Amino acid sequence: MVGIKEIAMITGVSTATVSNVLNGKPGAASALKAREIIEMARNLNYTPNALARNLQRQGTKTIGIITEDLTVHNNPEIIDGIDAFCLEQGYEIIVANMRLYKLFQHDYYSNYDLCKDILIAATRNMIAKQVEGIIYVANHCREIPALPPFVNVPVVFAHCVSQGDIYPAVLYDDEKAAREVTELLLKKGRRRIGVIGGLPDSYHTRTRLAGYQKALEAAHVAYNAGLVVYGDWYGKSAYTLTEELLRKNVDAIFAFNDVMALGAFEKAEEQGLAIGKDLALAGFDNRDLSRGVKTGITTAETPLNAIGRKCAELVLKQLGSRRSPSKRFFLPCTLHVRSSAGAV
Repeated sequence: MVGIKEIAMITGVSTATVSNVLNGKPGAASALKAREIIEMARNLNYTPNALARNLQRQGTKTIGIITEDLTVHNNPEIIDGIDAFCLEQGYEIIVANMRLYKLFQHDYYSNYDLCKDILIAATRNMIAKQVEGIIYVANHCREIPALPPFVNVPVVFAHCVSQGDIYPAVLYDDEKAAREVTELLLKKGRRRIGVIGGLPDSYHTRTRLAGYQKALEAAHVAYNAGLVVYGDWYGKSAYTLTEELLRKNVDAIFAFNDVMALGAFEKAEEQGLAIGKDLALAGFDNRDLSRGVKTGITTAETPLNAIGRKCAELVLKQLGSRRSPSKRFFLPCTLHVRSSAGAV
């Protein structure tokens, strides 16, 4: 690889002169010599060592991202938001993918020791690369132990929170979005709104159920625990549970993600019900599949890209003396009303 030394030898100047010219320092050489140096660098396909250059400026201009698993649908969009904001500010990103879901499926959610060594290794790698900050991106929101004690750079958690809230965390407002979905179904005249929740101990299940309950209370509709069933976030579980809810004469189903909403959609159609007329239906997440059925599914869109951008903003604000308070930031979801909700 061609370096500054080779360019200096060919052009007959010092390495310091070449470095100053290529870094745009005024007066580093005469106009004729500066042009010669730049042309030679271009002809030799010289690529500057960005890491070394940034280290000389007392910083790598790099933010590290540790993600639990890139294959989980939330994470790519969050990371894209981080990357976009960093690029706008002149920073680069390094991504460490721990592949926890691929390795352990759901087992890792409640078993920190199962993935502790993987996390420590990923964090050490980030520190070794001299990142200026770290953003931890979780698959699903829950409380996660703090990063290892050797971390000495700003940290922000995305889509999760740290024990004791020692780091800033950026989340979306599950409860408010679920309340808005339920309020919509109530305005459509539905009064027996069945719920297909996710795993019962999930943060998302608990907060969305709270929003559902608050909407019912505000509308003076009694909460009926018998109309709430729990799946596993997959369509097959919702397909089975929908039959149970239909036997209880529900006139609407609010599934806590779009995958389960699609399972409910399939079962209801098999029973001869017209979605949006005989049965109102809503989901959560605004996945592509919610728009891919003949009767579009009403759903709440999660602000994943905005979460990434906010995390990057918080990390960069903490650099130097501009430290950010350790708190939780909740971003709003967007309600998409489609024909599955039915007419009033």
